[in-house]
Amino acid sequence: MLKNYLKLLVLILLTVIIESQAQNSSGEIDLLSSYPTISITKDIPYREGGSETWKLDLAMPSNFGSELRPALVIVHGGGWAGGSKSVDVYQKMMVGYAEKGYVTINVDYRLTGEATFPACIEDVKNAVRWLRAHAGELRVDPERIGTYGHSAGAHLALMLGMTSKEDGLEGDGSYSQFSSHVNVVVAGSPPTELGRQVPMAKTVWWPIGYIAAEHPPMFLIQGTEDPVVKPGLTRDFVDKMKEAGAEIKYLEVEGGHDIAYSSQLKVTDPAIAEFLDKYLKP
Repeated sequence: MLKNYLKLLVLILLTVIIESQAQNSSGEIDLLSSYPTISITKDIPYREGGSETWKLDLAMPSNFGSELRPALVIVHGGGWAGGSKSVDVYQKMMVGYAEKGYVTINVDYRLTGEATFPACIEDVKNAVRWLRAHAGELRVDPERIGTYGHSAGAHLALMLGMTSKEDGLEGDGSYSQFSSHVNVVVAGSPPTELGRQVPMAKTVWWPIGYIAAEHPPMFLIQGTEDPVVKPGLTRDFVDKMKEAGAEIKYLEVEGGHDIAYSSQLKVTDPAIAEFLDKYLKP
């Protein structure tokens, strides 16, 4: 058991270091300036209570119209111990997809320094339930909700797509009458499991424990030289999902852990947009 937790700690530290370097090179942006075609609202509570992290940013087309729109839930990375929705790559994605016609939310969640697993999973599920609870006023089609995450955020995005209320990961948050399930998943540098020696009791926290055909369409992006998320584990996960009959697309890009975060955006950004548009904007 101790060996497994040490593996998790190493994974967290490596991820935080790599993503901190990427954040330092790109900085953060302030989206308080106006955009002519979209509206942005910062720090909306998606759950009442004692945590300051239970907040999300919302961006959406300014002209509502009568048409229902697709939605995108963005989940930041950072090794479950760091990171924030305010980092520029997630803010730019939020704005960019709102300009494409999506209603986008960019979610913060409790990090491991504040609450242990599976609190982070419970929080992002609560954020999706918030979105469905407000679907009417936001003109969101509740059957066209996708999610994107990178690294730790990719793990959480996959858990949104692969688990349901029956799996016991909803937590004690608000809007429990609504579903936390999403209809499409995109995951960059995705931790699908902690390791091959994980006790069975912990597989409920990892996508590898939910191999099945009846999952929403998924798109996984992996770096060939990723020192944090091993390519072999991602390939094995994809193979198992395909064998089960799941609809899953896989893109392997030359590079390390940041391929879908900074270093290969010219490749990954259009591929992600094409995939999301295919299923959410038919």
